[in-house]
Amino acid sequence: MRILSVGGSDFVPAWRNMGHDVLTLGKGSGLDVALEQPIGLRELWEILSSQNFRPDLTVWVDRCRPLEVFGLERMPGAVIGFSIDQYCNPWHVPYSWAFDLFLVAQKDYLPLFADHRAWRECRWFPLYCRPDVDRDEGLERDIPVSFVGTLDPPLNRSRRPFLQQFRSRCPTIVQHGAYTEIFNRSMIVLNQSAVGELNFRLFQAAACGAAVLTEDVPNGLRDAFTPDEEILVYPRGNAGEAVRIAFDALSEPERLRKIALQGKRRVLREHSATVRAKEIIRLAEKLLTSRVELKRKTGSVLVREHMIKTYTFLASDADLPLPLDHRQLYIEAARETFLGQV
Repeated sequence: MRILSVGGSDFVPAWRNMGHDVLTLGKGSGLDVALEQPIGLRELWEILSSQNFRPDLTVWVDRCRPLEVFGLERMPGAVIGFSIDQYCNPWHVPYSWAFDLFLVAQKDYLPLFADHRAWRECRWFPLYCRPDVDRDEGLERDIPVSFVGTLDPPLNRSRRPFLQQFRSRCPTIVQHGAYTEIFNRSMIVLNQSAVGELNFRLFQAAACGAAVLTEDVPNGLRDAFTPDEEILVYPRGNAGEAVRIAFDALSEPERLRKIALQGKRRVLREHSATVRAKEIIRLAEKLLTSRVELKRKTGSVLVREHMIKTYTFLASDADLPLPLDHRQLYIEAARETFLGQV
């Protein structure tokens, strides 16, 4: 299968190992085609023509960035989107209409995408670990508890106070940046989320062989893991209870090792980038068999309506750190879509 991968590229190694022909495109390094600014359908077709590449499947993977490629709803074959941070990107809701299948990382947000007029399916598709990066190296676990992550994320003002309360009662290594060595040396990795989402840290730490102590949140946590068997959970925002659970677990090292092992096995079995990549291919094959491209074309009026909403969202959202010329691109894309030129 010929796959055009737009945005995030975590699934690309697995697809290539499976024998698929993949072209990666987006902003950033390490991609086959690196973009300097957003492009429209005309520029996209020029790129594909220069590469002699006509995709059977186009996959857009969210990287929590504004839209980089316009016109994916006009691509041939099957078109699949994967929204990771839908809780802080409301434009993902109208944008989901560009796709034949839209995958949503946070289970409780699925109702936002429901619409009786829609032919496209939306389904829960949890986050994952990357086996090539997130792996147990067999290091000595000389760190009882650690936390690796941004200390003052814009959408999570409660993180620093929570960590301060936790550290005041339980010595904890806290740092920002590279995490694999710390997770490999940790008995327990503390996890805290922005809005009760299942974040990457949950899956990464478990894959590295640490026991994860995470908030007891919705969004499919108990579908993805079994508390007290594969992970440890504490009431959201309750630093005192998190400390108690950590100390109890550390006092029973054999039980703690078992939880860590079971968590690692669950992640590698069900929640890896390789598993997700294979599932996307399975879903895409079903879409291609059903000739879903025709359904998308039949609903082109609704698609255009929602693309205009998407571009308008991006052009007008004052919280997005966008230069004026990028906002103008979104305004122009909305105008051209309205006129039927995109």
